[in-house]
Amino acid sequence: MAETDRESPVTHSDNQSLRVCMPSIRKAGGGAAWGAGYEFQDIISEVDHVHRIDLDPGRTLGLRQKAVRRLVWRQISKRATRLNPGFKPVSLDRDYDLFAFVCMNPWELLYLNAIQGWKERCRKKVCFIFEVWAGVASRYRHLIQMLDDFDQVFIGFQSAVPATQEMTKAPCHFVPPASDTLRFSPYPNPPERSIDVFSLGRRLEGMHKEFLEMAERRELFYIYDTLPGKLVQPTNYREHRALFANMAKRSKFFVTYPAKVDFFQETQGLSEPGTRFYEGVATGAVMIGQAPDSNAFRRDFNWPDSVITVGGRDAFMRVMADMKRDPGRLESVAKRNVVEALGRHDWMHRWKEILDVSGEPTSDKFEVRDFQLKELAKTII
Repeated sequence: MAETDRESPVTHSDNQSLRVCMPSIRKAGGGAAWGAGYEFQDIISEVDHVHRIDLDPGRTLGLRQKAVRRLVWRQISKRATRLNPGFKPVSLDRDYDLFAFVCMNPWELLYLNAIQGWKERCRKKVCFIFEVWAGVASRYRHLIQMLDDFDQVFIGFQSAVPATQEMTKAPCHFVPPASDTLRFSPYPNPPERSIDVFSLGRRLEGMHKEFLEMAERRELFYIYDTLPGKLVQPTNYREHRALFANMAKRSKFFVTYPAKVDFFQETQGLSEPGTRFYEGVATGAVMIGQAPDSNAFRRDFNWPDSVITVGGRDAFMRVMADMKRDPGRLESVAKRNVVEALGRHDWMHRWKEILDVSGEPTSDKFEVRDFQLKELAKTII
């Protein structure tokens, strides 16, 4: 499968001081869920000296990607994992201290084949993967073995670390998701919470139906998805994130469920806190729904009312009535949630974890955002 798009060198004579090389596939999109990954890349670029390389989709990306994935999925030969699935090739023309690859799932490791010289030109190499499910990890064995080329691997689901480690020589670590807490925070000038219930992404249809019925009876104002996330275009993912954040910080209740709660085929019954929890807590809304049964959740959301279990209309009405009788509790939950998020669940904190494990220092730019987060938290307490 010869690549028809010509390879081009990445030359940035004015960026010789940039220590981190970070490719991004944002030009190819990926849908709403990929926005969190691009947001992470944006924060890394804000707090460090980063040369971000936005890979250009080739003319045949769609067709090539399907063909390469089919070969890899059949696991006929590991050689298929060396194929470029359709991005225009680039080659690095200088050295970097660190190569940072942020991807949503193991399939995206194939995009590394579009970058020539990343193994040789970068002193250390790290990879952050949002989503690997332990129960099905073995299906991606050939892809996961590509992680052998990294010095450190970080995975967003704690339960997947042992299963991934069995298939790669690279040390694997758990680093949870986060959010751009400055974007999602309602402070310092909190808007009116005019939306009663806000639900984004995957949901349990039984609870959704009950919220719909309550909305029809004008018992509450309910905002929810009506279009698939794939319709979010690569050019406006920031608009999507901004709209999402603006609605969430104006909501009293934010619906959260364990990652892929409606997709047992992939989760195999494992329960993990996805990005929605880290985004929701940053908005100060009361998170309702179902808390994941995991050590990661108990560690990262270890305070009262971080998530209130609601399994039906009656339970929700009791919670809403309690909040109306005690407005101070609603404000208390909001403040506690936001302060916790600013203190430990910003993407900046995740980048620091990655640098610490990798034995790399933070940059001078890191201190600026760290100061902003701490100063905003002080105004809330």
